[in-house]
This record gives sequence, structure tokens and C-alpha cells, in this order.
Amino acid sequence: MGKVLTKLTLVLAAILLLDNVVLLNKSQLSASIAKNQLIVNDVTGLNPIPVAMVIKPKTELEITDAIMATSGPISIGGARFSMGGQIAYPNSLHLDMREYNQIIHLDPANKEITVQPGITWREIQQAIDPHDLSVKIMQDFNNFTVGGSLSVNAHGRFTRAGPIINSVKSLRIALANGRVYQASRTDNPQLFRAAIGGYGGIGVITEATLSLTDNVVIERSTRSMHFVDYLDYFKTKVLGDPTIVLNNALLYPPTFEDVLDINWRTTNKPLTNNQRLKTYNPDIRWKPMLVDMVSRFDLLKRLRHNLIDPALFNKPAVVTRNFETSYDLREFGFVSDADSTMALREYFVPLDSFEVFVMKMRQVFIRHNVNVLNVSIRYSPRDRESLLAWARDDMLSFVIIYRQRKDEDSLQRVSTWSRELIDSAVGTGGSYYLPFQKHASRESFFRSYPRAGEYFAFKKRVDPDNRFNNMLLDQYQPDADATADPSPTAAPGSNIGWRPYAYPGVPYYAHPAYQVTGWRPVPMQPRRP
Repeated sequence: MGKVLTKLTLVLAAILLLDNVVLLNKSQLSASIAKNQLIVNDVTGLNPIPVAMVIKPKTELEITDAIMATSGPISIGGARFSMGGQIAYPNSLHLDMREYNQIIHLDPANKEITVQPGITWREIQQAIDPHDLSVKIMQDFNNFTVGGSLSVNAHGRFTRAGPIINSVKSLRIALANGRVYQASRTDNPQLFRAAIGGYGGIGVITEATLSLTDNVVIERSTRSMHFVDYLDYFKTKVLGDPTIVLNNALLYPPTFEDVLDINWRTTNKPLTNNQRLKTYNPDIRWKPMLVDMVSRFDLLKRLRHNLIDPALFNKPAVVTRNFETSYDLREFGFVSDADSTMALREYFVPLDSFEVFVMKMRQVFIRHNVNVLNVSIRYSPRDRESLLAWARDDMLSFVIIYRQRKDEDSLQRVSTWSRELIDSAVGTGGSYYLPFQKHASRESFFRSYPRAGEYFAFKKRVDPDNRFNNMLLDQYQPDADATADPSPTAAPGSNIGWRPYAYPGVPYYAHPAYQVTGWRPVPMQPRRP
């Protein structure tokens, strides 16, 4: 009975959309009455995208019902930290996955956990820390969802660990035919390689089984140097040291000459802080204010470099791996308001091109007066698996945090310097990271991701009607120039593809458009209370 009601609800919603009727939550009601739009945006506020409907599934069955009850575009979002339209598409059914966030199974003995993709790393850390286990690969901050991290094939400071695909054992994925498939290195391996780092273009990840590791005790050490000395130091002192668990280096603005290398090594020393996980205090408001001040004055950036960071990093620090990997992005002081926002860029270059790229990057930042708050350098070993691999060889990545204004002139200037850095990275044989603003030309995209053609061909096979879409994929897919321009002012429900599934006399699983040859779907999950 529950399944029937769910399908009826989705069918009725799809019909209502044809009459431009949108169901809203309370916070969106007044604005949508005025604009007749339901907007999905990211953390920067730079990419408002009108969608036709937002649903928040809590079961796998609700996800597959939503796919089969409609035939228009579908977009997928989690914590919304991607910054270039990767989470939404105009006039789409938007799946907000944040309430699909349960732990399915935790196996401490085998160091594995199976989760729904809407769960955050923080929630996983809280569950596994009592077992003295730790996440194997994740970003620097634990606010991100697992599904979003899988979609961008995220990485962090974990030395030699590489992208998150290296820690994934298996997935369950709902495809455009409404059926759920198992994907791993042995079951449907091409689906596995396309979905991880596939930016939601292949299907909806409904479960992920991840490898865990031990929550070891680690000790911090630092070393300062000029950037021309960093590469030799990194090759001899970091890559050759198996005790280093976490590593990154800071390249300090505004001169971009001095580097502070930060290592965390395993140790048997007693803890200097017995806290298991970092805690977030929402009442701490001075950090966003401090970040805002530092972003406005080069003098304060020099003060951070010469006084604040030495005082902070010279303190002895012996903590658990979980503690050091449980930073909260809000605690960092991420600033976004009506006029300006912090944003990120990331570029990957081969190790031996490090010095050349730093010199070019310095020139770009100084020439365009880019308001850079931080440049973090970390090692990214070659990714041999994912189709949209950003590290085709061993790379050093540059994660850039900067401040920009939101007026048209500022947006254009960001686009200009971002393209210059993309071209510089690609010119060294490197690449750039896709979760951020999409300023790269099509040529730079396909040079950075030479297996993109293979990815889009596979997508065409499993999603022949291109239902799973977002602004990133729409910009670079091979037939993008031939498709209709999805106007950001499109009225909800105006897409004629929005209709209930209707092939008279033919069940959806028998229709040729929804067959994936040679694959057998896995059983559905039972509905959870």
C-alpha cells in the first residue's frame, strides 16, 4: 500500500508540474509566489538554478519511484559545496539527498562501513570513533556528504592515499531505467569507474561500502623554506617517509614565496589533547570576522605568515587521526554574503613542473590582483581507475581559497585569471578540478580529462535520454552545442519532458530504452520505518 501511495504522489506531482504548480517548503514559499521559481544554489550563492521540484528521499524505493514516475531531467545534490552548477539543472527534479543519511552496516572487525550517500563524514566519525577506526580518505572538512565526495572523487591530505575511489569497495546505483545495480571492481566494473567522479551523471548512488583504517596517534612537525627548495625536500623527506599519515604545505600570500610544510607522523607519545573529535561552537563568530579582515588587508596576511602561524604550529601537538580530520568548515570561517564570497580553485601539475607552475601562478595572482587567502599544496598520486580521473600521473595539487565579489565585472575577472591558470596547468601535462566554477574551455576540459569521451559514451548507454544532468555536464558533453540552451529563467513545469512514465501496455522494465544489456539488477532495499 505504501509503495502505491508513493507512486501516486509522484505521478500527481509530475502532472501538477505541467500546470506550473510547484510544491514548496515554508522557507521558499514567499519568494516562489513572487517569482514562480524554486531555486537550488550552492554555498557561494553564485549559481542560482530554478528547478521544477525538490524531493528529499529517505529510502531507496522513493528514489527509484521518483525516477520512474517522471521522464524529465534529474539533478542530485548533497551538502551543496560544489561551486559551479554541479548540483542542479534548470527545470529538473532535484533530489536533495541530505535526509537519506543512515548507516546500513558497520563491521569493525573487517574495517568496513556501508552507508547511505546523504550521510556526512562527521556522522560517520561519530559512529566509528568508539571502535578506534578512522575514515581512510575524505576532504579536509567533515561537513561534506559521502555521496557528494564520491561524485567528485574527493581527496584530502592523506599521503599516498589518492582519491576516494581507492577506499570504495562497492556501490548500489539506481539507473535511469529505475533499477538498482551493484557496482564494484568485480561486478559491473565500468559502472563503478564511471559513477565515482561522475558528477551525478550516471545515476543515483544509493549505498556505498567503504574501507576504514585505524585511528592512530599522530604528531605534528613543520618546516619553513622558500618555494624553490620545496620539491627536493618533498621528494626526499616526505614521499620517502612511511610514518607520515597527513601532509600539506602552505604557500603564503601575498608574495607566494614562502612555504610551510606540515607533516603528521605516527607516534607512541602521549596525547597533548585528549579530545576525540573537534566540536563546533556556533556562537564563535570571531573567525568569520577574522577571515573577512585578513582578506581585506595584505598587512594582516603578512601578520598571519610571520606571527600567527608560527605561534600556532610551533606548539607541540599529538592527537588522534580522527581529531585532526574532523575540522568543520563553519569553524574555518567560510564567508559568503550578498556582495562577496569565498571560493575555491584546484589545479594539478606533475611534480617536476612544481616550480614553473608556482612562478606562473604568482604572476597571474599579482597581475590580476587576486585576493588569495590561502594556497594549500598536497600530493595526489596517479588515479588508475575513474574515467574522469584528475590525476593521470603523480601530481602536486594547489588548493586555492580566495575572496571575490559577485558583480558582473568581478565574475568576468575571475573567469579570466582562472582560465589562465587552467591553461598553465594543462600546459604542464596537468589538469584542474571540476567541482568549482566552470570557466575552462572545451579544449582544456578534454585535455585535462582525456577519457571524458569514454565517460560520455558510457553515460549514453545507461542514460540514453540524458536524464541525469547538471550545468557542468551540460557544458562539456559532446553534443552540448546541439542541445537547447537551458535558460535560467525557464518557468517550472515548462519542459514537456515532465510527465509520468507512459508506455501503454509496456512495463517500464521491458521497454528497450530502459535495458542495460548484460546486467542484472540487485534486489530493492525494503522500506525502512
